[in-house]
Amino acid sequence: MKAPFLSRPEASPVRDFAISSLMVITLITVVLCVAISYLIRRDLLEREWDTTAQFVRLEALENLKPEDFWNPTTPEARARFRAFYNDTIKMPEVVRVKVYDAKATVIWSDEPRLIGTEFPDNDELRRALHGLTVVSMESTEHKRENVFERETPELVELYVPIHFPDDARIIGVAETYKNPSKVFADIRRAQMTTIGLAVAGAALLHLSLLWVMRRADRRIRKQNEELREVHALLVGTERLAAIGEVAGAVAHGIRNPLANIRASAQVALLDCGECGSAVAPVSLRNVIGEVDRLEHQMREFLRLVRPVERRSDMVDVNALVLASRDLLKERLRSADVEVEERLAPRLPPVIGDAVLLEQVFVNLLSNALEALPGGAGRITVETGVVREGNAVAVFVEVSDTGPGIEAERLGTIFELFHTTKDHGTGLGLPLAKKFAEAHGGTITVRSDPGHGATFRVTLPVRGQS
Repeated sequence: MKAPFLSRPEASPVRDFAISSLMVITLITVVLCVAISYLIRRDLLEREWDTTAQFVRLEALENLKPEDFWNPTTPEARARFRAFYNDTIKMPEVVRVKVYDAKATVIWSDEPRLIGTEFPDNDELRRALHGLTVVSMESTEHKRENVFERETPELVELYVPIHFPDDARIIGVAETYKNPSKVFADIRRAQMTTIGLAVAGAALLHLSLLWVMRRADRRIRKQNEELREVHALLVGTERLAAIGEVAGAVAHGIRNPLANIRASAQVALLDCGECGSAVAPVSLRNVIGEVDRLEHQMREFLRLVRPVERRSDMVDVNALVLASRDLLKERLRSADVEVEERLAPRLPPVIGDAVLLEQVFVNLLSNALEALPGGAGRITVETGVVREGNAVAVFVEVSDTGPGIEAERLGTIFELFHTTKDHGTGLGLPLAKKFAEAHGGTITVRSDPGHGATFRVTLPVRGQS
């Protein structure tokens, strides 16, 4: 019986978590990459344009005077404009300079043909004349003020309003043309670095979460297995308790009548010695035999349901195996079954109850005998020593050449009353398992259908490693 709350779901929680977390982390990473890339581009560009504007203002204050914007044609003014241009063009990526007065007229340019031309329809220039530093990243190819310019790559126009400390009025605008390729290359490099780090971080986060989830899943599965074992143990305990009550009541109610039946049959058998009949003694002996068999089954019931009380003696396992074989000697001979013994010499003794351990081996041999088709075949008994970590254990293997056990039945053969034999009770293997485990040992089975089965009992050797 399996508890419904312990049933394993069809879907894999680890797989579902891996897919959902990958989708969420990917979405978050994409959003972060887009947002951070935008912020990097905006901040780097703003810093670049602010730095350039401050540099242009400093050069204007250093080289120019207010009267140069009012009388730009004087030799002194033209010389100062030339000095301003020479200093400004030293800034990296600045390739061209124009200077406008307060009426949007070009008063100096590195293209002399533009000097004296007004551009009142230039929106960026008009905003700069109102005190704003304006950046234009649009193509300069079709602008009227660039009609005389040579073919150049795409440039950024930066309009810097000029005013002097003693006068807050905007008296002119310096327009610089800057090649943004290096700036954009730096931006792309920063964006790619950021994206790479974000993707690597997302992958590391996903793998870490997946590792944590796998550990948790393994722990949960282990706990579920432990819960299943505890549940099976509780079910078995409840079943044994119920069987114990029934077996006690049955034993109490039947033993006395059985004893009377057996005693009466024995007396009748003695009396029948003088009756001259050949059939009656046989029938009476059959009655006595059946009573003894029923008594034996009742004792098996009671031994199964009662707690195991065992002695702690030094037990020779090889001797117990041989004694168990001798107990079944008549059955083995009548069934024409050969027993092959492969007993390890100098086997270390185990501590336990010889009577209970003998019952384990008797049940396994009896089970192997009953599994042989028509009784004919071979049973192999092997003993030896095996190491389990740092501990030493003794094993006993009982193999038969019978039809074997189907894979679907391997998990149920140690259950109470589970039997495929016509006259079986389903108590032999459960008793063997109970007594083996009472000694700290284990009992396992392996089978190849059509080629027999092998039961292996492993018993620890105390005090040796």
